Amino acid sequence: MDDQTPTVDKERSERISRLRRRFWFVSALVSLACVIVLVGAWVRAYTAPPAPEPADTVVTTPDGVERYLAAYFPARQNGGEGPVFIPTGVYIESMEFKGSYNVQVSGYIWQRYANDLPQGIQEGFVIPEANYLRFEEVDRARQGNEELITWSFKATLREQFDYERYPLDRQQISLLLWHKDFNRNVYLAPDLAAYTSPGDPATLPGLDKDIVLENWDIQQSFFSYRANAYNTNFGIKGYEEDQKQPELYYNVSIKRHLLSTLISRTITPLVILIQLFVLVAVIGPDSERLEKFGVRPGGVIFTCAAFFFAVLLAQNSLRGEVQAGGLVYLESLYILTYFVILAVAINSVLLVAQPNLKLFRDYDNLWAEALYWPAILLTLVVITLVELF
Repeated sequence: MDDQTPTVDKERSERISRLRRRFWFVSALVSLACVIVLVGAWVRAYTAPPAPEPADTVVTTPDGVERYLAAYFPARQNGGEGPVFIPTGVYIESMEFKGSYNVQVSGYIWQRYANDLPQGIQEGFVIPEANYLRFEEVDRARQGNEELITWSFKATLREQFDYERYPLDRQQISLLLWHKDFNRNVYLAPDLAAYTSPGDPATLPGLDKDIVLENWDIQQSFFSYRANAYNTNFGIKGYEEDQKQPELYYNVSIKRHLLSTLISRTITPLVILIQLFVLVAVIGPDSERLEKFGVRPGGVIFTCAAFFFAVLLAQNSLRGEVQAGGLVYLESLYILTYFVILAVAINSVLLVAQPNLKLFRDYDNLWAEALYWPAILLTLVVITLVELF
C-alpha cells in the first residue's frame, strides 16, 4: 500500500500539470483573440471617415446652395421684401482650445454687397454663439458692380462637444454666422467661388495651411446649413419665431491624437493591472513560495487599498481634463480596474480564511491566474463593441 502512494501522488501531480498547461493555453488563446478584436475595433473607429453633424446639410457647390435656399427661404409676400443673400467667406488663421467646451478662433470674414440690393441693408455679421467677439474692418474695395468688405475677427465659441467616446471621439467646431439684418429676410450664402477646392472638404478650404491645434488632427472644413427655429421673436414685430430659418455654419472636423492620450491616460490602470496579476500569481496556499517572495495574503489587502487610491486619482485627473457630463469610454478601464482590485482582495481573504478548500488545495490559485486576463479583456471587448458600434 505504501509502495502505491508515490505512484498515486505522481499521477496526480502529472494530471494537475497537464490541466495547468491546458488552462494556460486556453487563457493565452482567449486573451490574444480579445487583444486582436480590441485593436481591430480601435483601428476601425479611429480611421473611419469623418461625418458631419446629423442636422447639417453640407454645401460644396453654388448649385447646392441655390437648391437648399430655394427650399427654405420664405416666399415673397405681396408688397413685401423678398429674401436677400449676401455672399460670405471665412478664413481661419488660428484655433485653440480654452477648456473642454470653449474654442478660440481668429481670422477673416468677408462679404460682397451688390449694387442692386434693397436700400437700407446694413453691412456686417453676427456670431451669436460667441461668448467673446472682437472684430474690425480691415479692407473695403469696389469690384465691378459690388463692394467687397473684409473684417478681421477673434471669437471664443462655446461648443457642445460630445466626449462619450473619448479618446476615440470626433468633434466638429462650428462657427454660426448671421447677417445683422436677419429681421429683413437677409441670409448668408457661402462665397464658394473664393476657394480653390470648395468641393473637397479634405483640402481644408478656409483654413490656414500652417494652423496648429494641439493634440488634435484636422480632417475637414466645409460650409453647411441648418434649419433652426427659436422660441422667441427677438422683439421684432412680424417675426415668426416657430418658422425654421436657414443658417450658415463654417465647420472644422477634428479627431484626437490617440498615442499621447493613451500613454498619459492608460499607464496607471495598466501598470496596476499587471502588478495585480503578479500578486495573483504569487499568492496561494504554498507557504514556501510566499516566504520566498515575502508576500502575505493578508498584506495584499493593504496593497489593493493603495492601488485603489492610485486609480481614483488618475480617474479624477481624466475627468478634470474632459469635464464630461457622464462617463466616457476610457473610464471603463478605470472602473474595471476597481473591480479587479476588489476581486484580488477577496481572493487573498479566501486564501487566508479557507486555505484547505479543494479549489486551492488541489490546484493552488490556478483558476484565478488563468481567468485573470481573459475576464478583463473579454469585458473590455464587450464594452468597446457596445460603445463604439
